[in-house]
Amino acid sequence: MSGWATQRLADRMAAREQNRLDLDAAAARQAVALAQADERAEKQRAARDAAMSRRRARRSAARQAAAGWLAVHTVEVLIYALAVLCAAMAVPAMAVYGLRIYGAVTGVLLPALTELGAWAFAGAVQASRRRHPDRPVRWLAVGVIVFAATGAALNLAHGWSTHGPLAGVVMAAVSVAGIVAHQLAVASPPRSRAERTAARHGRLVERRLARARRAAVRRAVVELSPDGTVRLVYQTGVYGTRRRGLAPAVAPGLPVDPVDGWDAGLSVLLASALPEGVVEPAGTDLTDPTPAHPTTELDQQVSDGESADSVGRSGGVALADPPPSDPPATKTGGRRVNPQARRKLTADEALAAARRYARRKGRPVTAEELRERLGVGAVTARRLRDKVNAEQADGGAQ
Repeated sequence: MSGWATQRLADRMAAREQNRLDLDAAAARQAVALAQADERAEKQRAARDAAMSRRRARRSAARQAAAGWLAVHTVEVLIYALAVLCAAMAVPAMAVYGLRIYGAVTGVLLPALTELGAWAFAGAVQASRRRHPDRPVRWLAVGVIVFAATGAALNLAHGWSTHGPLAGVVMAAVSVAGIVAHQLAVASPPRSRAERTAARHGRLVERRLARARRAAVRRAVVELSPDGTVRLVYQTGVYGTRRRGLAPAVAPGLPVDPVDGWDAGLSVLLASALPEGVVEPAGTDLTDPTPAHPTTELDQQVSDGESADSVGRSGGVALADPPPSDPPATKTGGRRVNPQARRKLTADEALAAARRYARRKGRPVTAEELRERLGVGAVTARRLRDKVNAEQADGGAQ
């Protein structure tokens, strides 16, 4: 074969090979394009499915939220629906009545007074109770009553003058039905027994705290600084509330307050000024503004048939040397009085009586209790309190 034929055959084979390669490349490009198209379609389907799932989730959450809100506010929904129905009947009637009375378009605004006025105060009551539960809403409730009564009166007058008394009563009832239902069921919903008990307990605590604060302010002293400013100084401690103020008290489980330096110094000073073995009567202490008799009310009053010894056992002060026989008791003011109970107590007798009282109580006693029981002064009562409480503490420790 000649060289020309060989060259032509080679060219022809090369062209076929090139054509095959071109076809393979085109097929590969088409396959890649199809794969990319499928991938884009898959992504679009996934995006559509995700968007649809999100929409379904939002709708489901909205339905659940609406159902939960409706379950919680079912009563409010029913009450407000009733109010809308009442307003739909009362507002047009009042608008016509106002137009007839005023003879101008301004009369159409009459329902704003008869219907919307009471609802404005009702909304104020509800908002105040939710935002500021501790604030009183008495005057807002008065506003609700006044505007509701005004609306009922105007509707009664409208119905009475137009269709007779029965129509007036019906229109008045329709006018206030919504606001009355709202105040009974929404503004002041019924509470459980536990809630009422907790509220009553809170009121009692607040009243007692307020009474204690007032008493503390009354007995506080004023401290004047060099620059002319003043401030109240309170005496710290544990107190019980009385009608006349605060009284020192001993709480179970708390230590007894020790006598401060001023009390100790004043006690020594006054004790040195008194005769030995004699207890100063109540009223001689400069720090005690309330004079009293050196004997107690309980020691002076003896029931029928009781002796002085039985009075001592029931909380009075026994005598060191009782008489051999009970003298006839005199009757004063309808009560028998023991004449021996009016004698002044010695220091030993007062200490013995304080010990008996402390043993009977079984706890630390206060100076105020000893002062009331024994009828002694404040200084002696504090001295007896310290001694008796120290003896009880030593006995308990042993």
